[in-house]
Amino acid sequence: MVQTADQIRTNIEYTRAKLGQDLNELQYKVKQETDWRVHMARRPWRFLGVVFAVAMLFGFAFSTKRH
Repeated sequence: MVQTADQIRTNIEYTRAKLGQDLNELQYKVKQETDWRVHMARRPWRFLGVVFAVAMLFGFAFSTKRH
C-alpha cells in the first residue's frame, strides 16, 4: 500500500506525540522509584528495616576495634 505525503506526515506526528507521552510516563516512573518518600509510604516497615540494616553495615565497616 502506497501512502501519500499527508498520510506519512500524520503518521510521523502521531508517532512523535506517542513518544512524548511515553517519555513523560517513563520520567514519572523513574522519579517515583528513586524517591525514598514513595518507598516509605508504600512499605514503611520494610523501608525502616533496610535503613537499619544499612546503618548497621556502615557501623561495622567504619568502627574502630578497641581491645
